[in-house]
Amino acid sequence: MAIVKNMLVIFVCFLMLAACDLNEKTTFEVLFPVEETRNVDLEFRNERATLEFVLGDSLRKSVITIPVSGEQYARLWVGDMPYVIWLEAGKPWIAKFEGNQWYFAGKGADVNNYLNKRYVERIYFIDYYRIPNREFREKLDRVMGKREEALREDVLNPRFVEQERKRLRYVKNNHLASAVVYGEVKDGKLDLSEDTYAELQKAVIEDSASWKIPEYRESMDRVMLALAKMKKLEGSFYDISLEVLHGTISTFKDERLIEYIVNKNVMAYMKALSVGTTGEMDSIFRKWVHQPILVEAYDNLCRANRKLEKGQPAVSFTFPDINGKEVSLSDFKGKYVYVDLWATWCGPCNAEIPSLKKLEEEFQGRNIYFVSISCDKSQDEWEKFVRERQMGGIQLHMRGNNKYMEELGNNGIPRFLLIDREGNFIDANMSRPSDPRTLKILQELEGI
Repeated sequence: MAIVKNMLVIFVCFLMLAACDLNEKTTFEVLFPVEETRNVDLEFRNERATLEFVLGDSLRKSVITIPVSGEQYARLWVGDMPYVIWLEAGKPWIAKFEGNQWYFAGKGADVNNYLNKRYVERIYFIDYYRIPNREFREKLDRVMGKREEALREDVLNPRFVEQERKRLRYVKNNHLASAVVYGEVKDGKLDLSEDTYAELQKAVIEDSASWKIPEYRESMDRVMLALAKMKKLEGSFYDISLEVLHGTISTFKDERLIEYIVNKNVMAYMKALSVGTTGEMDSIFRKWVHQPILVEAYDNLCRANRKLEKGQPAVSFTFPDINGKEVSLSDFKGKYVYVDLWATWCGPCNAEIPSLKKLEEEFQGRNIYFVSISCDKSQDEWEKFVRERQMGGIQLHMRGNNKYMEELGNNGIPRFLLIDREGNFIDANMSRPSDPRTLKILQELEGI
């Protein structure tokens, strides 16, 4: 393995480590394949920085010298995939990335190789949470059982083992809550195992000593969201988000944890809906979130979202239809426009198609257009899908141009917009076709 001899040492410094001279500095090395295009980030003490690499013949190398006080968890992110690591003062290691897995050598290698052991059965995609809950619970028990077995078998530092048992508990709680958050609601009910609710309630145990374990705060946030969803199954996203905020404030005493959960949920709500918050949500955020970087991000998002408020000019578009004709928003002036942002590969999008067709039939010949805009990468697959499904309305394709989605602040599909006859937003986050409110809102439009 040939690597440039005089390697540049990358010092990853975080603002919060101003007093770093009080801690022992330890050097870690990260080796990454030349052909990999993904960024590698180090997440350490609630801060995250992208590593810089020096190019060698077959590998790139980053040398990280950071102050480590005692021992604690951190993460190496490869793109959007997190890998848990263990940092310990005076125990440097070398991490090499190969086949989507990290391999470690050096003094701290044993713990890190345990943490990055590849298991046959894993849970890391949303789809895993959408299987029947009883089936998921069985899978979760198998997955966590294998990890606990590995922890018992490996001869590791007792202090680490104590922390790892806690972390595994938080990992399990997070998965358990995620199955509720992403589970399907049918007829106003979630099909859950009888003990799920009781287990989630038991998971709400504040432990400030676990603050350095990332999964601690993440699991607390996810559990509070799951409990709120179970309490308000038929509530709106706003209702559920507000329930999380009130529940968090009344349950926890650690202001760091309250700040974390409040910030995460308010920002998630605003990013998903791309609109400003109501006064109550804003006042909760202002009271509990004080870190300057978090407040600045919130203020920037508020400013960006103002252009999507009711009465603001709708974001314009020009895309080709199924026959290649260019169609623009301005072509529909004088008519209401109900816009569906979707893709053929999106399950929730496809689930809305029958309800969308019913709306189109209900309002046929009236003063409204139904426009579906696909973000599919393949135009051929989109055309085939539209023709085979005999989809109605006006079908448009983005042709790989994501600017429209970016201007809407769009982070997921399906997304629906309602635009008035003058080309202004009525609702930049309109309810779905399957939502009974949608028909009522459309029926009550003036001059429809």
